[in-house]
Amino acid sequence: MGSTTKYMAMFPLPVFLLPGEEIPLRIFEPRYKQLINECNETGDTFGIPYVSNDNIKSYGSEVELVNIVAKNSLGEMVILIKAIANFHLLNLKEKLPDKLYGGGIIEYIDDRFTTTNPELVVLVKKLNLNLDPIMGSLITGDSVNLMNVAKAIQLDSDEKFAFYSLRNEKQMVNYLIKRLRFIEHIQLQEKLLENNFSLN
Repeated sequence: MGSTTKYMAMFPLPVFLLPGEEIPLRIFEPRYKQLINECNETGDTFGIPYVSNDNIKSYGSEVELVNIVAKNSLGEMVILIKAIANFHLLNLKEKLPDKLYGGGIIEYIDDRFTTTNPELVVLVKKLNLNLDPIMGSLITGDSVNLMNVAKAIQLDSDEKFAFYSLRNEKQMVNYLIKRLRFIEHIQLQEKLLENNFSLN
């Protein structure tokens, strides 16, 4: 699959989202108030290049404005955004002509990572992960979508970025198996603790 490039407004943040994830943001800087007001009028999406340790990383999230939750007299806002895709950042300009905010060129890359790895599939079933908001633990033909598993185990932004940056199915599977084994261990400890309390 060939890559597709696109030019879009940018809002660098220490936030990495996978498609379908939603988060609220507080908007108070003039440049981003301008960006959000424009997106609200046009329906355009914008990019969030991932920032870690004050460095803008090579991957980010394309998001859409779901709604403006609240707005005060200063134009400051609380908004809800939703990720619709991830991207590879090709270049970034801090400020666009006649705008307060920046922009850049991104390329979309193939993120259709699925696996039939039996250990991962068994763990997903065993932990009853909610991979699909409607169908729950949805596994088609004993294969799972790795991005859906990553979303279901609620990784933080650093962890999601580390996972996404691997770009290799085998390494991504191994990463998720380690996380799922850890979750399994925690759940087992919680169950043992509950049993101990019930015995006393």
